[in-house]
Amino acid sequence: MDDVSQDCYVVFMRDQSGSMSRPETMEQVVATCNSYDEAVRAREKLRQPGRDCIIRCVSETGGGD
Repeated sequence: MDDVSQDCYVVFMRDQSGSMSRPETMEQVVATCNSYDEAVRAREKLRQPGRDCIIRCVSETGGGD
């Protein structure tokens, strides 16, 4: 994610069975998108029981849902 030079939206898959002491094991990047609409479509396609999908805006201002 450090190579991103422009604003984009990153979709993360959060595994509820991951270790709270190691948060990097709980969230994995599953898609990088150029628009929020594209990120929403990716989130819907990738959604699985027991796992949450999170969208984060990667820009100077940040954000997400």
